[in-house]
Amino acid sequence: MPAEQKPCQRVSPAELRQFDFFKDDDDAAIAWLAERFEVVCYEAGELVVNEGDPAKWLAFIMEGEFQYSRPSNPSIGVFTVGAGEAAGVLPFSRMKTFPGRGCASKPTRIARLDVKYNRELACRAPNLTEKLVGQMTDRTREFTQMAERNSKMLALGKLSAGLAHELNNPASAVVRSATKLREMLMDRRKDAVAIRAQFFPENIKKTMEDLAAKSLAAAQSSAALDDLERSDIEAEMSDWLESRGMDSQKASDLIAAGLTIDVIHPLEAHYDARTIDKILNLLLADHQMFALISEVEEAARRMSQLVQDVKSYSYMDTSPMAEVDVQEGIKATLRMFLHQLKHGFTVKKNFDPSLPKLCANGNELNQVWTNLIDNAIDAMKDLPADRKVLEITTINQPHHIVVEIADHGDGIPKEVQGRIFEPFFTTKGVGEGTGLGLDIVQRIVRNHKGEVRVESKPGRTVFQIRLPK
Repeated sequence: MPAEQKPCQRVSPAELRQFDFFKDDDDAAIAWLAERFEVVCYEAGELVVNEGDPAKWLAFIMEGEFQYSRPSNPSIGVFTVGAGEAAGVLPFSRMKTFPGRGCASKPTRIARLDVKYNRELACRAPNLTEKLVGQMTDRTREFTQMAERNSKMLALGKLSAGLAHELNNPASAVVRSATKLREMLMDRRKDAVAIRAQFFPENIKKTMEDLAAKSLAAAQSSAALDDLERSDIEAEMSDWLESRGMDSQKASDLIAAGLTIDVIHPLEAHYDARTIDKILNLLLADHQMFALISEVEEAARRMSQLVQDVKSYSYMDTSPMAEVDVQEGIKATLRMFLHQLKHGFTVKKNFDPSLPKLCANGNELNQVWTNLIDNAIDAMKDLPADRKVLEITTINQPHHIVVEIADHGDGIPKEVQGRIFEPFFTTKGVGEGTGLGLDIVQRIVRNHKGEVRVESKPGRTVFQIRLPK
């Protein structure tokens, strides 16, 4: 039902006094406001205001909350206004129509004041007016920052869409071609063995047919050897080749192909060293071709996976508020940091398998994980490898899900811990940080009605994000 058709109620001065907005003005001002406020109630999911509606009231949220978005400008994202906050036409605002759409996300009571009283409001309740102007300034800055962040993510989404189109098709073609080439080489190898076997004495046909299978099994076992064992085996193979007049330089390649002395030795009963050398060259060439095909397949798969990771990270083709798997979002974010984590870092993921999905803006939550993981990596970049441990823990609690991101860096000095969420405040060196990362984290988490906590001491810093279910 549109707001104008709802039955109106009234609010008492005592009810207004319980909110910080109304604590600093005198009783006469609060009584004046209570007489002019009308209270409107909404059920969860009900429309509060539509884009383009005339802007003709100032609103205070008494209970519940509503979510505000701009369908005509999706880069703004979703903004939540909760109990104790103000919305609508604030004093000195020039807004004529509502630029966005608001829906109640839970049962909500809103006290509304007609804009015709705004000038008188400034005279009767100057402290309230000052607070409202301050909120308008903060909210304008917040909308601007949110638009900038989301426009960057939308740009990333468009970029990943282009990447998906430009890379996915050729990558798929490479995978198909490599798979077909592998099948053709397998057939060629079988035919070659069969043809060669026609010229072999009957008593060694089975030996030649089994040689490829034995070399493959030996290659798999040799891959598990440590460096010392491999060195000893290669030295033994080198001596064996040299003693028979063969090229000892290919000992390493033969071992990698699984062509150990135990595999080759049965041939000596039937062939001279020159013939064995040619047989080894053929088998070695086959192995190297298969190895190259495997590299091509792996490279193509990694290209496809990279495209999917970017799409997952930026939540392409999804609405701003949707069911989000927080743990998958963290995994996608970690993949964005693979190039940094390769430099000696260990990641410990302690994920709760019972963690439910949340109705949230996955794009924004990924910005939270990005900022916190980036800070953790930066805090540990100069540590020895055994201390470069990034710990990420998720916990399913009765009313919240909890995400903890911990590092083992030097910690945050106690004297500045109270300032780390201030915009433009940073503990990093000049040119190394903007001071906006943790401000963004706090704003996004608060927008999701959550809470950010931090505990820090030398050797361990933990940021805890609590999000309501």
